[in-house]
Amino acid sequence: MGRPVRTEPYDLGAAVKAEAWKLISAQGADAVALRAIARALKITAPAIYNYFASREVLLAALIADADADLGRTLTDAHSPHLEDDADVQLRVVCQAYRRWGVENPQRYLLFFALQSDSPQTEVSPTLAALIGILNKADAGGRLKKEEKLTLPPGLSGLLSEWKVKLGVENEFVLYLAYIMWSRLHGLILNEIGRRYPPYIKDAGELFRLEVKTMIYQYLN
Repeated sequence: MGRPVRTEPYDLGAAVKAEAWKLISAQGADAVALRAIARALKITAPAIYNYFASREVLLAALIADADADLGRTLTDAHSPHLEDDADVQLRVVCQAYRRWGVENPQRYLLFFALQSDSPQTEVSPTLAALIGILNKADAGGRLKKEEKLTLPPGLSGLLSEWKVKLGVENEFVLYLAYIMWSRLHGLILNEIGRRYPPYIKDAGELFRLEVKTMIYQYLN
């Protein structure tokens, strides 16, 4: 008897994504295979190809969905505080970023599980939020003067295109936003992967202290 074939009176694309997330949650991104998803959904593999031409296309769609969900989370948290001081905005955005990562570890890790042959062409939601906050702080004289370093010519040249694209006058804002994100990202990865040494009992407290440290370090 052949495998039963399900017709499509529902959103098959969404069902394929949901099944892919189940595989990722249980076994990691390497477990995602279109034929395995087809078996789980009791459909033929060609039916999936009508929606996702390859495994890579499916994974790219999952990453885009996760990226959009993170963006909505940050926007919802940040929007009520747009008129607050930069330090308040940074705390709100950073905490929302950590909360989303801890609550969605597989989605968070998927961003970094796959190596891309092409450079990233868009700024992530978290980095965009940090750039916006720091750019406004810089315009208001809130960045500490001693932190306004002169960047090496090579790095300065690489940032020139993004200065125009993002409406940023001070290239140090772009550099600083990326450095801040990298520090936050490392803490979240350690928390998700349970890589903290035994004397770190509260990852959330450590994260809050790091955010406080960066605010003290970079803002007046």
